[in-house]
Amino acid sequence: MNDNLTDQQQAEIVKKWLKDNGLFIVASFGIAISGVFGLQYFQESNLKQAENASRLYAEMEFAVRQQRLSQAQTILQQMDNDFSGSAYQIQSHLSMAKLFMDSLDYDNAITQLEFVLEQAEDETFSTVARQRIARIYIEKSQYQAALDMLGDRTPEAFSAQYEIIKGDAYMGIGDMSNAKASYEIALESLSPGSFSYDFTKMKFDQINQTDENEDTQS
Repeated sequence: MNDNLTDQQQAEIVKKWLKDNGLFIVASFGIAISGVFGLQYFQESNLKQAENASRLYAEMEFAVRQQRLSQAQTILQQMDNDFSGSAYQIQSHLSMAKLFMDSLDYDNAITQLEFVLEQAEDETFSTVARQRIARIYIEKSQYQAALDMLGDRTPEAFSAQYEIIKGDAYMGIGDMSNAKASYEIALESLSPGSFSYDFTKMKFDQINQTDENEDTQS
């Protein structure tokens, strides 16, 4: 039930950003740059920018792991100033949201996640943000708001996580039929023996047991 980006997903998104900023297509700009020294400078400049963004993001992650809110906010401001529009900036806002969520500061967490929804060009980031906002709504007992945030479209790569959250929201509003259906869909995508599978199966079985008890009493 982990909606954090995997290392591979982060690598692909960062690679895309670097490509968009010229690191991997620098040859196509060679004509516009005068001479080999200009081309070399262009390559080194983009590489340096990527290295600086990566280093700053590592500092951000350390501050979040250590629960250092003030330090994380300072780093995030620098990230916004120096690397606006980058994958590192978006991921930093996701990290800040997690820090706020861990401290139960849900309003500020939502603010960070809404920034991601507004600014992220990559759908993976937007999907993660939607999931986290929906989970916050569930924590606040705003179950319909959680369902509205997820919407009707379920991204294939995140189908299990989406259905689990939907199931929890449906349970919150007392719609056990849809909750059971969502959990069942999630179980089809999860690996038996994993924590996510076992926990979802427990909720699914609980609904089944309730249904059986009601049938016995009727």
